[in-house]
Parts: sequence; C-alpha cells; structure tokens
Amino acid sequence: MKALLQRMAPTHDGVGLATDVYLPPGPGPFPTILVRTPYHKQGLQRQARHFVEGGYVFVAQDCRGKYDSEGHFVPLVDEAADGEAALDWIADQPWCNRRVGMWGRSYLGIVQMPVAARGHEALRCIAPSVAPGSYFRDWLRYDGCFALANAIRWSLTHSSSRTQPAMDHFDWDDLNHLDGIAAIAQRVGFPTQALQQWTEHDSDDEFWQGLDWDHLYPSVNLPALHSGGWFDHLTRTQYESFRALKGEQKLFIGPWGHQTVSGTGAVHTRYGDWEFGIDADVDLLGQEMRFFDAHLRDIDDGFNALPPVRLFLMGENRWVETTDWPPPEAQIQAWYLDAEGGLSRDTPATDGEDTYRYDPLDPVPTRGGSLYWGLGPIGPVDVRSTLQRADVLCYRGEKLQAPLIVIGDVGLELHVATDVEDTDFIARLCVQAAEGSVTCVTQGQQRCRFRKSPARPEPLEPDKETELQLSMGQTAYTFPAGSRVVLLVTSSDFPRILPHRNRLAPLWEGEPVVATQRVLRGRSTPSRLLLPVVEGL
Repeated sequence: MKALLQRMAPTHDGVGLATDVYLPPGPGPFPTILVRTPYHKQGLQRQARHFVEGGYVFVAQDCRGKYDSEGHFVPLVDEAADGEAALDWIADQPWCNRRVGMWGRSYLGIVQMPVAARGHEALRCIAPSVAPGSYFRDWLRYDGCFALANAIRWSLTHSSSRTQPAMDHFDWDDLNHLDGIAAIAQRVGFPTQALQQWTEHDSDDEFWQGLDWDHLYPSVNLPALHSGGWFDHLTRTQYESFRALKGEQKLFIGPWGHQTVSGTGAVHTRYGDWEFGIDADVDLLGQEMRFFDAHLRDIDDGFNALPPVRLFLMGENRWVETTDWPPPEAQIQAWYLDAEGGLSRDTPATDGEDTYRYDPLDPVPTRGGSLYWGLGPIGPVDVRSTLQRADVLCYRGEKLQAPLIVIGDVGLELHVATDVEDTDFIARLCVQAAEGSVTCVTQGQQRCRFRKSPARPEPLEPDKETELQLSMGQTAYTFPAGSRVVLLVTSSDFPRILPHRNRLAPLWEGEPVVATQRVLRGRSTPSRLLLPVVEGL
C-alpha cells in the first residue's frame, strides 16, 4: 500500500498534528477512515492494511502533544476541536470523496464522540469500541468511588509525550499508606498535572462536563457501531450512548476484556477462568468493516438488516440477538437478602441485619472482575479466598433447578446504616458452581454521599437507615442448573478503588477511621438483588 507519512495536518489554532495516510491502489477518490491516537500512529499498521485492502484510505494521527505532533497533551481537552480540524483537512484532500468514518478502541473511541457532536458534513458514521460516554463516571469515579488503579495505570502510560509502559515497579499496598496524589505520583513516577485536577473535582461539576460528552447525546445524529466486552472496565456508559444517540445504532458485546476485544484465537475464547468456545472468536474488525461498507460505500451485504443488538450469552456460550438494550424480553426478578446468608425469591417474614467493620487500612484485595490491563487476576476468577474475611458478607441462593438466563442491567437495592457520615458499599454478583468455585459475573459500588446525585453530595446521618441503589453493571449470563446465585457485599476493593477513609472530606484528607457497617434486610427494609431475567431466548 502507498503511504504518505508524517504529514502535518493543521489545527484551528495552528498546531501541526503528525498524520500518516495509507492509500489503496487506483485513482480515487476514496472513502476514508480516520483514527486519532495518543499511543503512536505507527502501532496501527495492521488496521491500516485491513482497511486499505477493503478500498479505504486510512488516516492515522497522533493526538496533540504525543510523539511527533506539536503542542501539549492534556487528556480530552482538545479532542473535539482537533478532530474537527482533521476532518476539515481530510475533506480537502484529492484522495478523499468527503465520506469519512472514525474508528478506534478505548481513547481512540472516546475521541470520536465529541467530534460527532459537532456535525461535520464529511463525518458519516463512527465505530467507538470499549469507549465510555462518560470519562468521569466510567473511568475515574465509579459511582463516586475513586478508581485508583485506572488513574495510576493510565497516568503512567502517558507520563511523557511518548507513551511509556506501565511497569510494576511499585507495591500497590504501599500506596494505600501514602497521603495525597502528589505523594503517590512521586512514589510511582509520573507528573500530577492532569491527575491533580481529576482528584480535586470529585463531583460531576462544570470541569467534568467540559470534558465528558454524555451531555452532547442530543447533538449526535449519525450511524454508530458500539462494541465492547462484558469484562471491560470502560463499557458501562457505552450502553447509554447506544440508547441515546439518534441515527442507526448497533451494539456488539462479546465475552472479552479491554485488551482482548481486538484479539483472535485463544485470547478471544478464554478470559479469566472461563472458556467460551470457538464461537467467541469473532473477527470484530471484520464486523466493523461491514458497518463502514454499509455507510461509506453503500454496499448492502445484509448488515443493516441485522437486529440492532448482538450479545454473547456466557454460560451457554452462544450469540443472541435482540431489538434493544436492555432487551425488551427481560423481566426484573427480585432476590431478597435473608437471614443466615440466604438469598431468597420471597420477601423475608422478619427483619434483621448483618454487620461488619470496615477498616480502610486493611482493605479487601481486588480479585477479578472488570479491571484495567496489567492488574490481575482479571475477569471471571474464583474469589473464594475473599469469603474468609470478616468484612465480606456472602448471601447464597438455593441450588437452581433450571437454568436462569440474566441479560440486561443488574441492580441492587441495599438498605444500610453506618456510624460515619460517608463511606462506600461495594457488591459483586457471583455464581457458585456445582464444584464449589465462586466467580464474579458483574459488580457495582456506591459512595454514599453521591447516592442521590453525582453532582450534589449529601452526607449520611450516622446510624440512620438509608436506601442505596447500586448499579451492578451489565451482563448476559446463564446460571446453569445446579449452580447458586451469590451476592457479596463489602466496603473496599483495593487497588481497583481507593479505600474510603470514612470521612466526609476530600480524598486523602484526615486520618482513616474504622466504620461499623450494617446491612438491613427483611419486610420493612427489603434489601434485594434485581436480576433482568429472560425466558426462552
């Protein structure tokens, strides 16, 4: 393929962005795929060849301040304007027919979204993959809880104009005893400029609204293919994007994590402890090519006629299709927390409570679940070792007599009380297999002061009962006959989440205090797990 390398595409404020252009044979002009990346455009050779062989010009551009691009990189700040300028430049090139699509995963997907909201006439469709609609809610603040591992890993990766590998040259446990992001940055070795702002703005305020794009949903009216994995840590608000955007939207979710969504072979068919079979090894890039063919080349191979939602049903290890998300076929089924660690379909006849002490200096270690790369073990792994801790409550249902298909948004209504003004509650939906292993299917959390709004914190009244609504994420999983539905409740998950110091104060402020946590259950305080159950799919 012919390559035009190191073209400096101008931004609207005069900064030159290093851009490589790969051309298919022939006179053109051609439809064009634009990819903007902070991870070095030279790492996109495989994708370039794939699209060029499909008849597209492939344009790869380093983000402002990264590698050979001029300027200074500040995450998210310039991506809308710089992406719009890239479209201006591309549309004026003789090899472009002014029909452009944007492609990319993770940050390469995030940068598509604010550009789409600007309504550039050349941009006809986007394909964001493992890319959240809200950086605040899906990357740094899980329902108010500070996502420490995400912040540190990503800051290490972008500690200079050239992407640096996030090396394990520090002990995570040490970080829990340091005060403030500056001390952590010094210990780990990255600058604090952007991260300091991220930690100071702990509510969904004007700072985050200027960086996130979820408030721009009404401005987007073009086709989009949203793809991701059940164990990706950035997918939660991607379902919102699918529901909210105008134009033809498609959703494609497989049994993958953040790093394996692009893979083939074994990395596509196994994650954590679970094997998913050969059907999980889908050529996602091929599916994205079909999407672009439909909207940039008017090639109808049946892709547009496919149902809007295609999901991999774990447990049965097969693909299913439906018309929307959440699936209209799903019916909410309540499972009530009961005495002696029970999880019952019936409302308990009597009230009760379960109590544990949460010590921020002795947090529950992260094990499995939806995690950022480099923090293991990841995905569906056995968490029985966690159950030995006194600060983890475990509720188990009876053995299932028939398979239970759960597809949709999982919820948890939790009635709690605590002796502090603010704390965290963290929960995991698990499956206990017939042989005894307990594996996380999905998870959720809530910082109590943000229980009513991510923008307006409100303290707790100590020792007063409060109802929390925990979003437990999304899944498509069949609990097999003979297994048990299991719910774990605790208050820490380190280093995935920075342990809450149990104070109504900014991060790292004040000495940690031990909190006495009470989970209330029964007829008057019916704490319950809400499962979206589908029959006959």
